[in-house]
Amino acid sequence: MSRLLSTKDINFIKTLLENDSKKIEKIIIKKGSKDLRIQNIVSLAKKNSTKVITDKTERLEAYFYPKEMKDINFLETIIIKKKDPLLVVLDHIQDPQNLGSILRSSLGASVDAIIIPKDRACHLTPTVRKVSKAASEIIPVIVVSNLRNTIKILKKYSFEIYACSGEANKNYFEVGFTGPKVLIFGSEEKGIQKFLASEADEKIKIPIDSRLESLNVSNATSVILFEAKRQRI
Repeated sequence: MSRLLSTKDINFIKTLLENDSKKIEKIIIKKGSKDLRIQNIVSLAKKNSTKVITDKTERLEAYFYPKEMKDINFLETIIIKKKDPLLVVLDHIQDPQNLGSILRSSLGASVDAIIIPKDRACHLTPTVRKVSKAASEIIPVIVVSNLRNTIKILKKYSFEIYACSGEANKNYFEVGFTGPKVLIFGSEEKGIQKFLASEADEKIKIPIDSRLESLNVSNATSVILFEAKRQRI
C-alpha cells in the first residue's frame, strides 16, 4: 500500500470522506471543537467508520493513502464496465495548478478517467493533489507511453474524439456529447500537437471575445466539460 500523505484542507477531507473514505487512515481534530464544519467531518467519519483522534492542538488533519496512477490496461476496465464513458486526454499539461484544477472540474462533470502522457507532463504531485481538493484521489489518472496510439485504440471501440482548439470552426455547444466520448485538451503553450489533433473526428472551440486571445486550459476544460455534463444528465 502507498505511503501515507496528510492534508489539513477541510474540503479535501470532506470530499474524500464522501467518495472514498477507505483511503483515510485517520483524522485528527482538536478536542472539544465546536466548529460546525469540524463536527460535520466527525459525523461523516463516524458514518463511514473512519478513525477519529482528538488532541489538544489547534488542527484538523487527515492521513490518507494516495491514489496511484493507472496504466493503459486500466482502460479496458473502463471500456467494459462503464456505459458511455467520458474520457479526457491532456496533451502534455505541465502546470500542476492547471492539472489540479482540471481534475477538480472533471470530478464535478462526472469524467470517468484522465489520460496523460508518461513524459514531459505533470503527474500527481503534492500541488496537484492539493489544488484538486481530493479529485486526484477519486478520478483514475491513466499514464500512457503514446497518446496517439491510445486515441487509435479508443476509436476502435467506437469512441468519438473531439480536439478542443481555438482554431476550430465549430463551437463546442453545437455538438452532441452523449455516448462514449474523448475530449483532447492541449498544453499551456503549444496546444494540441497536430498529429494528435489529426486523429480527432472533429475540432471544437469556445467562442470568446476577440479582445482575449485564449482561455487558460483549466478554464477551457471546465467550460466544455460542464456542457458535456449538461447533455449527459
